[in-house]
Amino acid sequence: MKLVVFFAVVVAAVAQQPPRAVREQFRVIYEWRTIDFEWESPTVRETYLNTSRYIPQNVLISGINYYENNIFLTLPRMLDGVPATLAYIPANQNDTAPKLKPFPSWEDNTIGVCDALQFVQNIEIDRNGIMWILDNGRVGTLTQNPSTKCPPSIVLIDLKTGENKIERIPLSLDTVDLSKSYLNDLVIDNRDGDYAYITDNSAVDPGIIVFRLSDKKSWKLRDMKSMMSVPEATIFRINGTTVNLPVNIDGIALGPQFIADDGIIDRTVYYCPLSSFHLYAINASVLRNESLSEKGEGAIRPYVVDLGTKASQTDGMKMDSTGMLFFGLIGNSTIAEWNSTVDFRVGQRTIARDPNYIQWVDRFTFDDHGNLYVVVNRLYNFVKNQVSLEDVNYRILRSYTGLKSYVYGEDLMPPTPPQNAAATRTIAASVLVLALAHLFA
Repeated sequence: MKLVVFFAVVVAAVAQQPPRAVREQFRVIYEWRTIDFEWESPTVRETYLNTSRYIPQNVLISGINYYENNIFLTLPRMLDGVPATLAYIPANQNDTAPKLKPFPSWEDNTIGVCDALQFVQNIEIDRNGIMWILDNGRVGTLTQNPSTKCPPSIVLIDLKTGENKIERIPLSLDTVDLSKSYLNDLVIDNRDGDYAYITDNSAVDPGIIVFRLSDKKSWKLRDMKSMMSVPEATIFRINGTTVNLPVNIDGIALGPQFIADDGIIDRTVYYCPLSSFHLYAINASVLRNESLSEKGEGAIRPYVVDLGTKASQTDGMKMDSTGMLFFGLIGNSTIAEWNSTVDFRVGQRTIARDPNYIQWVDRFTFDDHGNLYVVVNRLYNFVKNQVSLEDVNYRILRSYTGLKSYVYGEDLMPPTPPQNAAATRTIAASVLVLALAHLFA
């Protein structure tokens, strides 16, 4: 299968950005008409096909992450016939449409077994080599009869050991609803006990779920004004296809650490509904304040900042370690970036545009070598049940940026308070008296 290159579109806003490594054009490195797997045998594959446990046109790539030369891909079970919901491919290979290997194994993707993965929308891998998996536990979300197999959970796998053992942590039922919550995306904050900030784009109760690993506790914060879809942004038009998707809070990103006015170390969490043109921000310290969740909807509203509007709607987004945000503009067939040290209203910059190859940007990830990867999945066709087996439906694009993921951002230390001069003199005098006492004893 012949792969192509499309060119980055550079605009005048580049003058506002600090000097960075020379960028490459985005290139298509993998592309698939349908997703296939490395089966145990051809007979097993045929059995799965004959029993509708594998329906090729129903397997969609959504999330992406990278670890030690492997690319991990999520395959949410929105429709029937998705045999594995988490898989991987080696990052460097000659096959342009590689078959996926279920992760951690075929058995660990068994539907209806709560020790296994049920419905994985997205994952993140933190700086310690821990894979954080969002498992909704409910399958067939685009069918007439979605089925709750297991509770919505955080699933952890320590990739460093190579054993790939699954640890499932069901979220509190005070936080999630078995039939309505939809764990969409997450960022990891490896400070003070390790936190995950998770978007729940439930149609009736959207919000940000905060999960603290140290005590496995979770809570949810809601703000309808910034987390709900808006009517003027529910219509998506891509290459002549129109789809109506009133989807609530979706993409999320985490900025670098900074020292707040009160001297604490904080970070900014960025988020947006899928069906919105706005980007919002709130400090992580606010989300960590569990008492605000007890006050109900709108308690965090005074702390939410509307940064401004984008030219189109955005699905996934990703922050690098220095504060550069990468995001898609779905209706414009565009990949964009924003240096978060610059006003969002004037600092956005288009870095790639192509109506043929950038059709619904979903998720981003960085590797260990300064490359940025992007999943393009034509989701608008998938939700309308119009996936053509004759067309390329899923692509992974890559561009060298010289950057790395936000999880490797610099750790800051709180400022050291100035030493009290009078107290210092008193301590010094006390030491002197003590020394003289020993001398003349």
